[in-house]
Amino acid sequence: MNKKVIITILLALVTMTGLAQTFTWRIEGTVANAAPTDTLNVIDTEKQRKIATLQVKDGNIIPTSGTLDEPAICAISKSGRRGWISFFVLESGTVNLTVDLDLAYLIRTGGTPMNDELMAVLEVQNNTDIDYDTYVKKMCEVVRRIVSNHPDHPLSPFLIGQSKALFTSTESIGLIEKLSPDLQASPKMARLKELLMLMQETDEGKMFKELTGVSPDGKPTAISDFVGRGNYVLADFWASWCGPCTADMPHIIALYEKYKDKGLKVIGITVRDTPEKSDSVVQKLGIPFPQIYESKPMSIYGVTGIPHKILFAPDGTILSRRIASRKELERRLEEIFNNNK
Repeated sequence: MNKKVIITILLALVTMTGLAQTFTWRIEGTVANAAPTDTLNVIDTEKQRKIATLQVKDGNIIPTSGTLDEPAICAISKSGRRGWISFFVLESGTVNLTVDLDLAYLIRTGGTPMNDELMAVLEVQNNTDIDYDTYVKKMCEVVRRIVSNHPDHPLSPFLIGQSKALFTSTESIGLIEKLSPDLQASPKMARLKELLMLMQETDEGKMFKELTGVSPDGKPTAISDFVGRGNYVLADFWASWCGPCTADMPHIIALYEKYKDKGLKVIGITVRDTPEKSDSVVQKLGIPFPQIYESKPMSIYGVTGIPHKILFAPDGTILSRRIASRKELERRLEEIFNNNK
């Protein structure tokens, strides 16, 4: 066999391999609260790209198909409307979606193996009758099961990232280490693991770490000016560019006013913001508690997203850094100050 023939065979094999990795997907389903002829976008949440456009007619998705070379974790967005409705897996076969444009999560997804698995996540997210503790317990159970059963599927690292606030940093690192070597080595998982290792150093039960910055009047300030001085301290990590942060601020102010005479201190710590922009929001909203500007919470406390809240005990140990809802924060403060009457 001559050299030219060998090269031709090798090229053919490469081509066949590429073709073998390509699969056909199809999407169908129903859409509630839609105009008669709405248009929906299918967004690849990992690569931040639009994969397809779906036409809606009389509340039904006109079946749409295409090809991909790897599964994608996707969300639905409505043309002209902010926000995503999440999430489902675009993989080989027909995905059947039940969408409500007034909700943040899909009602149902199914029809392919990983979408059937993902339905367990949606069932917990869409259950408004369970309390926060039950929500955390059930969601953690589902995520652990999916990661254990599918360590080489892109849904697993996606869920680890999405649910990191529900697990301790040590638990999240343990989930990452269950992934296949290729997924563990991905840039996203490597960055997340690095941040989680920082969070381990500032996890619940650990002593606070120093964090420095400037006060609104430009003077040097530090977290040790407030934490470890005999009071419970709530640190609220926020930024002027973060819509959910500023929307949540009136609630934080109300809790501060409610418990300040009982010993609660609150400090704001801005993230990737300028003092000028931060101070504009402080003045506009009338935020009454101290602020630390120009700090580095991402590298010191492993803050992976905002708003993020950490509650410190009077001696400076960290009581909680997994406060994922207003209701949970209210419950924690009520427990503390009702027990200290």
